[in-house]
Amino acid sequence: MDNRFQFVLLKMKAATLAAAMCIAPAVFADESVTTDISDINNEVFELGVFAGIINIEDFGSEFVPGISATFRASEDFFIQYNYLQTDVSASSYENNQGKLFDGDDRTFKHYDLLIGYNLFQGEFFPSPPKANLSSLYVVGGVGDTEFGGESSLTYTVGIGYQVALTRRIGLHFDFRDYIYRSTLVSDEKRTVGAAQISSGVKFLF
Repeated sequence: MDNRFQFVLLKMKAATLAAAMCIAPAVFADESVTTDISDINNEVFELGVFAGIINIEDFGSEFVPGISATFRASEDFFIQYNYLQTDVSASSYENNQGKLFDGDDRTFKHYDLLIGYNLFQGEFFPSPPKANLSSLYVVGGVGDTEFGGESSLTYTVGIGYQVALTRRIGLHFDFRDYIYRSTLVSDEKRTVGAAQISSGVKFLF
């Protein structure tokens, strides 16, 4: 009787151990998947701030700050949203002839949605043998420019270079050209541009 009872207990213990062994991998697998997904999500979104100089055709150059948000769709492609604004002082023409417009209309505002492509990716060696990841990229897209009481569809093209300072912080340098049509200094609409050079910092999340 005792032997039979011990046999039953052994079978119950074996069944319990087997069940635990089956459940444990599933739990760990779920945790692993959650961690991996979390890691992926934390590595494809970037928020950044930048500042530079923008030269607005017919109006001169101004200091301009801005913000950006980037989604890295793959190793090569990314989608980026940018917003910037600056107050524009009177041009040399306006100093002689009087301001063409005033008030809030003198604030240059621009936003765009761009698609970017990494042309080259490599390593930057600030102090060998330490190496930081870097990339040369191009961007293009559309947006809107508000200036002088006008709101204009704007095409944006540009090129940039980014180097990783740490795993989650990157420094970037950019050139952008904003192309739109305007009647601010002529009776007929004509194509004008605003060229910008800037540098900034991005934070990877």
